[in-house]
Amino acid sequence: MLGFYPKNISIYQTAFRHSSASLNTPEGTQINNERLEFVGDAILDAVVADILFVKYPEADEGKLTLMRSQIVKRKSLDSIANKTGISDFVVFRIRNDYDKYSGHIAGNALEALIGAIYFDRGYQKCRKFVVKILYENINFNNLTEENEDFKSLLLQEMHRKKHHIIFDSCENIEESEKEVHYCCAILINGNFIAEGKAWTKKEAEQEAAKVAYQRIMHQ
Repeated sequence: MLGFYPKNISIYQTAFRHSSASLNTPEGTQINNERLEFVGDAILDAVVADILFVKYPEADEGKLTLMRSQIVKRKSLDSIANKTGISDFVVFRIRNDYDKYSGHIAGNALEALIGAIYFDRGYQKCRKFVVKILYENINFNNLTEENEDFKSLLLQEMHRKKHHIIFDSCENIEESEKEVHYCCAILINGNFIAEGKAWTKKEAEQEAAKVAYQRIMHQ
């Protein structure tokens, strides 16, 4: 699967251990794949950005950001982990099938595996592995299709970063208007981020999500 022999097998065992099945050291420290997932997530973002920068020299920053989001979204990572058999190695405890699939255990394990490869064999070997699995499982030509669903992109990004997001929508009418329009305010972790206005609730949410997404991705 990897294309090479691991040197430190224990770090891969940790990469496949979900937090629901954590081990404890004598000092009380929990052993699971969350820390490796954190590192793998950063490396994955860097490698994907590198690929897209070279592959699409005419794309601006906003377009590159949208394409990267399509690749690293939870659904895509879960799919890759399942197709490659990575999910078969994961050690976890669940109450039901909903826990298994809603928690993105497979995709998180993929990111943890990337982190393990980085620490075990270095960046270049890790990058080679990431490039291989991406080209085997992602159709890069389809990424050029315009994606205007900013609400979905924002929700995926917030889920990936484990942030709490609220879409607060309401009807509104101003003195200069004769018809009701909708306002949508977006709060992330309790903080106001952006607002959108439109004639329908859905359009207001998309407008607010577009502003919020662009602000977050430029931080």
